[in-house]
Amino acid sequence: MSDPLVLTTSRLRLTSLDPDALSAWIEGDAAALFDLTGVRFSDPPELPPLLGDDLPMIRDRAAQGPDEAGWWVWLVSSRDDDGAMGVCGLGGRPDEEGTVVIGYSVYPQHERRGIATEAAGALILWALEQTGVRRVLATVPAWNGPSVAVAKKLGMVAIGQGEDPEVGAVDIYEICRA
Repeated sequence: MSDPLVLTTSRLRLTSLDPDALSAWIEGDAAALFDLTGVRFSDPPELPPLLGDDLPMIRDRAAQGPDEAGWWVWLVSSRDDDGAMGVCGLGGRPDEEGTVVIGYSVYPQHERRGIATEAAGALILWALEQTGVRRVLATVPAWNGPSVAVAKKLGMVAIGQGEDPEVGAVDIYEICRA
């Protein structure tokens, strides 16, 4: 596979995961994950919160071609110690209206430190710079106060409600290209 895309912030590194890295994560191979990403994991590597069950499907979608790079899972790690902190990702390439959906999840030991806000902010900026992207949506359960706070800190605005088959009712947040 080609070199991963990498975004950096003051504290974080976001690394796009290719099918090989996703397979290593699914298989619980911390050494292979380190070789592919340069990120340190527990052994076996912990699956990302709220994402583990979807990784095989995401890997298969990411394997559809090199133009899928960046449109799926980004690993969030510390620039200080290269430790895995969570994930941020998009639900694939933009639809015909120019919409992509973002999600974010941080390992419990890294919560409440602004990691999700910083990582999602970097990925939103990246997404809005891509050809064909007009807006980024986040679907957040209203009961998930920390995720609601992240969306609001990112400048996202509530535009409606929907239903997620796994979590139930969600509020839909949006941020558009300027």
